[in-house]
Formats: sequence, structure tokens, C-alpha cells
Amino acid sequence: MIERQLENVWPRLQAKKPRMRHFLSEIYLEGLRGIKDLRVMFEYPVTVIAGGNASGKSTVLFAAACAYKVPKAGLRDFVPSTLFPDYRAKVGNRQDDRGEVVIEFEYSTPRGRRSMRWRRSKSWNRSYFGRKGARQPERSVYLRTLANLTNPSEVRGVLAMSHLRSAPRETALTPWESDFAQRMFPFRYSEVVNLSSDRKSLLFAVQEGGARYSELHMAAGERAILRLAQEIAHLEGGLVLIDEVEAGLHPWVQQLLMLQLQTLALQNDLQVIVTSHSSVVLNAVPATGRIFLERDETGNVSVVPAYRDIVQNALYGRAAYTLNVLCEDDAAEAILLGVFDHIAPREGINRESIKIGRDTGASEFPTHARAFKKFGQIDNVVFILDGDRRSQGDEEKIRNAAGREVPVFFLPGDAGPEAWAWEQLKENADECATEFGIRANELIQRMRRIDSVFDATAGKPSDIAKYKIAQLAEFFDRSVADLCRTVAYSEAKRKKSEVQPLITDLTEAVSRWRSGL
Repeated sequence: MIERQLENVWPRLQAKKPRMRHFLSEIYLEGLRGIKDLRVMFEYPVTVIAGGNASGKSTVLFAAACAYKVPKAGLRDFVPSTLFPDYRAKVGNRQDDRGEVVIEFEYSTPRGRRSMRWRRSKSWNRSYFGRKGARQPERSVYLRTLANLTNPSEVRGVLAMSHLRSAPRETALTPWESDFAQRMFPFRYSEVVNLSSDRKSLLFAVQEGGARYSELHMAAGERAILRLAQEIAHLEGGLVLIDEVEAGLHPWVQQLLMLQLQTLALQNDLQVIVTSHSSVVLNAVPATGRIFLERDETGNVSVVPAYRDIVQNALYGRAAYTLNVLCEDDAAEAILLGVFDHIAPREGINRESIKIGRDTGASEFPTHARAFKKFGQIDNVVFILDGDRRSQGDEEKIRNAAGREVPVFFLPGDAGPEAWAWEQLKENADECATEFGIRANELIQRMRRIDSVFDATAGKPSDIAKYKIAQLAEFFDRSVADLCRTVAYSEAKRKKSEVQPLITDLTEAVSRWRSGL
């Protein structure tokens, strides 16, 4: 249900982007925290920045906070000198490097497209690329981490509320704020108030079940959501920046929060940028809303395609999503493995994210398609039929069972996979012999002997081919699967081989799946 709601809000929010009065469309960073020549583009109003630790996520987020002049904020609240301070010790030789730093912004504003640059040499200064009379655009900005009370000054401020000599001011959460928070929790509040005195504040909640407690006794996720609801529910036209948005939140609540943020962005013309390590958060926005940062061995940070296998591998060490490639038997599986041996390095595919399944006849494929559809996995499946099934009408049966245009491809040739592998061995003995580590004439002689034995026997050509390749595999002391995989890999490298159409089909299918399209 939540996924359907997300898919419903995505096109509406994307369509609203051109009508938003303010939109931060691009940030360029040079010389900041080891980052060189990094350009980050924002295409969707709610963006998730992902990447491994120290990949630059928070740096980009805090740079975004320097883009605008913020009404009612202090002069030093949203400037680089505050958000990117340096350690300058008066004694000792430990201090931060102070090379030149550049932060550039491209915006859409009520007055049209604008550009601005922060540059630090000896000190920070702003420029507007020669535009006379230009000023920094004004916009409300909200910057926060959803982590629990960890800042010592914040903890002391909250504890000080217990020692007030006079009653604090009480302000109840508005219906908007309350509704934002209530959608995240399994329980209901009868009352939530903000107790404040001077610049100190403390949330106090009363549940319908009777529990009464301050935020000192709230779970990290509960406190984070209530604070967030209080601070952004009425924000209009602003820029919302949240570091580690999933902190303290159950995956279910993470998904609900991302739905609420996008709904609020649609209603209040907000632009939201968050950082995250959560696959749930990543997949709660469309592909255009995902930015994936990667820092290489030299320390350089770059934006890489936010493909699902790249993201999952970098963040979690293994793929949380897999593309299931369903074929008929072990020989078909071996040919597909050989093809992916060629495709994966070329396309940068995480092999762990591709699962090839077999031991199922083509007649069972429609049944499998219905099962994948029932459990919401049909978009993660590619069906591969043997070459001799081209004229059997299997494609239509599978797609009818799936209820949509699912990818259905065929192995090369017009016979079974073993027959195709045998013919490729004969036609391209020189290249295949190299893969097997023998001389081409030795391979050809061995195959002729096997042909002379089995060509005189009666039986189906597909069965005869299986016997032939089994004999050859035994001679090489290898399995039939190893033989087929080696042949497929060798053929995949040849630009004019029969396997090239399948390579094209699989590459396009993997690309669509990786992008989540």
C-alpha cells in the first residue's frame, strides 16, 4: 500500500518542480574535505544522497545549507565558516589544511536562473559571476540530524528545563504537526506539548493509553519524528536538509517518513535533501531522486549511477535486490554464466545481484510468472528459453501469465544449448582450444572421433548432442557445464557471434532493472 502511494506521488511531485519558486539545481565543490571537481545535480524535489562512509554525503548536505540567506537566522548560522570550521591551534603543529575552497550554486528563483560562488583563500567571500547588484537568494532552510540527543550542549539545555523557577510556556502541537507524527507510530497521542523557556524547550507527550512522559524518556525515533513534525510541518517553499534520515527509525517508519516528506513537499513547495545508508530510504524515491557518491583509493569523490547493485554492494557489502534469470537446465545456466562472465566486468555489474535459476522446463514458466506476479517480484525476473522454443508460443504464454511485458529471451541457435555449444566448438576451434589450454588440431581430432561414433546412432539430435558434449567433457576431465560456460564466454568476446543478440537483450534488461525503471 505504501509503495503504491509512493508511486502515485512521484509523478505529481516531479510535474510540480517547474512551478516551484525556488529550486537548488546544482552544487559544485572544489578543495573541500579532500573533494576535487565534484558536481552534484538535483533533478527531483526530494533527493536521497547515498554512499559509503566518508564519501562526502554530509559535506554536500552542509554545502547546500550555505546556498541561501535565511530569514531570521543569525548572520553566521548558514555560512561556510560556521558549517565547515577549521581547527587552528595556537600552540602545537596540529591544524587543518587551509587550501583554496570553492562552493558554487545554480538556482531557480522567482527572478529567474541565478548563480553564486563561495570562495575561501584567506577568508570566505561571495561572488555572483559578475552580475551587478546581485544578492544571495532568500529562502527558509531547515538543517538537522535525526540522531538522538548527542550534542552535550543540547543535553544540558533539556535537563535545565527541570530546574526552572517558574512554569514554562506550553504550546500544543498543531493538527498538521500531530498528523505528521501520528502516521509513523502504532499508538495515538491525546496530547503533545512543547514546554519552552528562553531558548530551551522540551517535548511532553500523553498517550491515549494514559502514559505521560517527557522527551528525556522517548525512544530516539519517537523524539526525532516529533521534533521533525514540529519544525517542518508548516514550512513553505523552504529547503529541508536532514543528515542520516533513518537514524533511530524502524524500516517501516523510514518508508512512512519518506512518503510524508514527499507529500509535504508536494503540498508546501518544499525541496528536501537527505543523506542515508538505508536501502528503504533509497527506494522510497524514484531513480531521479537518488544520488550515489563514491570515494576512490586516491580520495577523489565522484557521482556514480545510482544502480541498485552498486548502491547495495557499497553500502552493505551484498545486494539487497537481485535480478532473477530463469532458464531451463544446467547447460542453459552454464551458457548464461559464460555470457555474464563477459558482460559483468564491462558493465560494472555486481555479480552477486544476478541470480540464475534452472531445473525447470519451459512449460512451467507461465506458472512461475504468476507466482512472481503474486508476490510482487515480476519486475525482478528475466525468462530465458532454449533456442528450439522460438516457434512454440512460449513468449505470449509467459507474458499473459505475468500480466505485462516481461523480458523473455532465447539462447542462441535453433536447437538445445548443448547442440549450440558443440557447433561453436567445431566452427571456432582455434579460439575455444585456447580457452581449454590445448592445441586446436587436438580439439578438432577429438571432436571428429566423437562425431563418427554418434552420428550413426538413432535418436533426437538434441539428445545426441548431449552425449557428444558429455564425451568431450570427460576427455578434458571437466563437467558439461564447465564446457558450455567456456564456449559461451569465448563466443561472447567475438563481435559477430550468434550470442551477440542475447548479450544486447540482457544488457538492456539489466540496465533497466539496475535503474529501477
